[in-house]
Amino acid sequence: MVERTATSSRRRRRRFAVGIAAVVSIATAGAAVVEAHGGHRSVRQRADVMQQGGDGVYEHRGAKAIRTDHSIEIKWNVHTPAPGSYTYPTGDMVPPGAPPHPDLVVGYPEVFTLWLFGFDHPELCSDGVCDGNDVGDTPARGSVYQLDGEIAYGQHVRMSGKVRLGQAPANGPGLANPLGAEVHVAMAPHGMVLEDADLIRQLNSPVGGPPLWFAAIFLAP
Repeated sequence: MVERTATSSRRRRRRFAVGIAAVVSIATAGAAVVEAHGGHRSVRQRADVMQQGGDGVYEHRGAKAIRTDHSIEIKWNVHTPAPGSYTYPTGDMVPPGAPPHPDLVVGYPEVFTLWLFGFDHPELCSDGVCDGNDVGDTPARGSVYQLDGEIAYGQHVRMSGKVRLGQAPANGPGLANPLGAEVHVAMAPHGMVLEDADLIRQLNSPVGGPPLWFAAIFLAP
């Protein structure tokens, strides 16, 4: 096994793609640990989770990415936002073509979902930053995946998910460069847990946008 730890963290302000066409500027920092096993390489990264809209750090090193030549796995662990302590989207704040979302209600417990935006060729992102303009059939080949959905009963929201080569995305051409992609991860709030079909939509539908999602970025190692 060969291991190399980055000697310095990289902190840059980047735009974060949190929908089909919406972006927000946030800061991110991270270090990479590279491991090689018999010709296969994996990269482990940590990143801060930012407040809604990128206004400061919400959870230090609350997001972890594990990259291989065939997948990207995300592990997310943040303190549960207290009901009513943050800004909620409205049910009509969904991307074009997305299913309708029920009206959001403040209360306990609340629902959160986790989303991954992967850009296979970040060096080709428009205007030098990766954002919603680079999702789809673009030079950067940006794709969107839902990773997880959770009802937050406890003090922490823990979610995880893996995107594999060949896995169908919610939007875009599909991940093709897991080791070299720029990866944006967002936690979307869905309000107090509802019942029946409304709960299914809460757990499986996008809602909100840049000022309303908690986000982390993993730059290409």
